[in-house]
Amino acid sequence: MKKIFYFLFLFPVLVFSQEKLEKYDYFVQFNTQQFAKKVNIDSLFNHKVFKSVNQADSDFKLNDFISFIDKSNPVTIHGNFTDSIAYYQMTFPLKDVNGWNAFIQNKVNNNNSKTTDSIKEVIKTHSKYTVYSPKKDDFTMAWNDGNFIIYGLVETNNNFTNADFSDAMLVADSAAVVVDEEYYEDPPVEVIEIEEVAPIEEIVEKRIGVEEAISEDENIEVVEAVEDEEYKKWIASFEKEQAEQRIQKQEKQEEQIALLFENGFVTPTSTKVSTNADIASWINYEAVYGKMSSFYYLLGSINSNNGINNSNNSIKGMNVDFYFENNKARMEQKVEYSESLANVMQKVVARKPNKNIYNYFPKQEPLAYFSYHSSTEELLKNYPEIMEQLLSNMPIDKQDTEIITDLISTIVDEEATATLFDGDISMFLHAMESYESTFMSRTYDENYEELEEEKTITKTRPIFTMIMTSTHPKMGDKLLNLGVRKNLLQKGDGYYLVNQSEDLGDMIILKKGDVMVFTNGLKYLNDGSKSDFTKKVKKDLSKNYFYGNFEMQRFFKAYLLNQDLGSDTAKMIRLGNQFKNMEFKASNKLNNHIMKLEMEINSNFSNENIILQTLDLIDFLD
Repeated sequence: MKKIFYFLFLFPVLVFSQEKLEKYDYFVQFNTQQFAKKVNIDSLFNHKVFKSVNQADSDFKLNDFISFIDKSNPVTIHGNFTDSIAYYQMTFPLKDVNGWNAFIQNKVNNNNSKTTDSIKEVIKTHSKYTVYSPKKDDFTMAWNDGNFIIYGLVETNNNFTNADFSDAMLVADSAAVVVDEEYYEDPPVEVIEIEEVAPIEEIVEKRIGVEEAISEDENIEVVEAVEDEEYKKWIASFEKEQAEQRIQKQEKQEEQIALLFENGFVTPTSTKVSTNADIASWINYEAVYGKMSSFYYLLGSINSNNGINNSNNSIKGMNVDFYFENNKARMEQKVEYSESLANVMQKVVARKPNKNIYNYFPKQEPLAYFSYHSSTEELLKNYPEIMEQLLSNMPIDKQDTEIITDLISTIVDEEATATLFDGDISMFLHAMESYESTFMSRTYDENYEELEEEKTITKTRPIFTMIMTSTHPKMGDKLLNLGVRKNLLQKGDGYYLVNQSEDLGDMIILKKGDVMVFTNGLKYLNDGSKSDFTKKVKKDLSKNYFYGNFEMQRFFKAYLLNQDLGSDTAKMIRLGNQFKNMEFKASNKLNNHIMKLEMEINSNFSNENIILQTLDLIDFLD
């Protein structure tokens, strides 16, 4: 049963709603009906990757389990970790309850036949549902004619964080510790005069010494046997305690499950998730911030904000949706802000890039790049609002947090500080380059004399460029001059060369007005002109504050040209041929207080769904 549990958590992306008064802190929905139109789910789980769990002698056959699931209805995972009863629940629609009953009964019979425990596993049948708690697992399973669930309670720090840690509860033992000083004094040293021993006496003494040594060895064996026996008893006691705790936990779980089924089971649903995605998920960010377990755990009773979060500026929730097509996989993330914080974030991401950076963009599309542009000034100006949700859940009084934020706002000159880094940063990976590296190797000859030998090996380094902007009138030049004075930089004609940078090659720093360029691939860059690549990125950045691309196929080919991977070469070639590129972007406009980030992986093939392609790749690389 443990394999079922682990699989459901580790491989949900490969598989594929109970309206209750209590809120969910997270909800994941696998829209199997939609996904089944793209991929035959039964054949998916018969893939070679799952051969270890589909073998004839396997304790758990994945394809057998999947055969009982009704693919016309969604599979859901949801839970709550902030309620007084924290839990998780997985819900599967059943299409063959009789087959499922036989499947589970067979598992129970096999488990009971392999144990000598007097207490056997049992399946409990109630009037409206059936329940089964595996002896060696913490979760409980239950089902009726149409649904099967896996249910478990989650341990939290609630009890600890609400405990009273006042001074009255911390009572130190005032009893003095008596130290026997004589015990620690050095004992007198007895001086013995050594007399010459006759040969026969030497033989007797040696024999006595051997007998004493044997006696000591026997004593050691006895002590080790006693310690081993005590350790076994401790293990047995520990396992017994764990088993008792597991039984108590499962009894509580079965009580909660009874509430779900006795009045008619209601399929979990959530309006927070999308039915258009193959896999849709949502997490309540307010609950995450409200928890702040680590702070409560450490600081306990001094927390005065352990209540309802009334932050006006907060992240309400986050959706992550997945779409799988034949030639691509797409992930879409949406972060929902409160109205006031959304207004702040809109100002942060609406900043246009400094147009001067485009003068130093690459002539051709690089192997990988990203370009990020936001307003540092708006971030600093609105620091109290941005940090309000986090600070309001720290174990610090609200009035104290206001002092902290006011102090920072008073000390920091937002406008002046923002000129150090305005918010533009772009990075480009142009190529992978081989170079010869010479070093002194120390070895030893046959007489163990140290020898020094000069050796040369071939290494690989990335050729890259980083571009950023700073409108501060003096700081950039002062930092460069400091590098020259400290012998870290050499000043050239319009550039600075970084000293001792063999691993990076000829690393150059350019400063032209507001723009600073760090590069070891100057030949790859424009010099004032605009390339087709520059125009493409400029267009993308007109709609997004963050945009990037990773040419996976080109990167792996460039890497292989400069690196001998031996037996792994074929795997790298296959990996490079499988996927074309990975593209990611984040819009510079918030709609309905929601910020959206998208990531897309494109395949070079379209003969089958990208999940099946990925499984084929995993099987090849294994």
